[in-house]
Amino acid sequence: MIKPVATLTVFLTTLLITGCEPTVQAINYGQDGCSYCRMTIVEEHYGSELLTTKGKAHKFDSIECLAAFAIKGEVETEKIHGMYFTDFEDAGNLHPLNEIIFVHTQKLKSPMGLNLSAYRTQKTADDVALLYFGETMTWEQVQSYVETAWLK
Repeated sequence: MIKPVATLTVFLTTLLITGCEPTVQAINYGQDGCSYCRMTIVEEHYGSELLTTKGKAHKFDSIECLAAFAIKGEVETEKIHGMYFTDFEDAGNLHPLNEIIFVHTQKLKSPMGLNLSAYRTQKTADDVALLYFGETMTWEQVQSYVETAWLK
């Protein structure tokens, strides 16, 4: 009788520890609404997500919507577990901010009109910036651009 109880205890402890870690939720394109602009998220190349420390997933239809949401302090900085973005070349899959290079272009249109896209490799980001008359950006530069071009 001790062995099943010990096994159950180990299982429940493992479940409790791993169950508390917030995890990224898939965006249901065509169904989920953007937490910032409230539009239905439809374009798989641009989806993004802000995950809180309590596990709530705020989903966005564009990079600029997530940036505006963060700039406005809709979730306190210390309560943000992570931010995740779709690599334009890996549509529908979210990747953490630390793996992403952003590109702002004149010719590659994004859902909300600021023409921002995200990539996981510097080479791809540089190639897209060159092809579509743009520039690569850091997250801090994206936030600054969204604040000046969109929020003022």
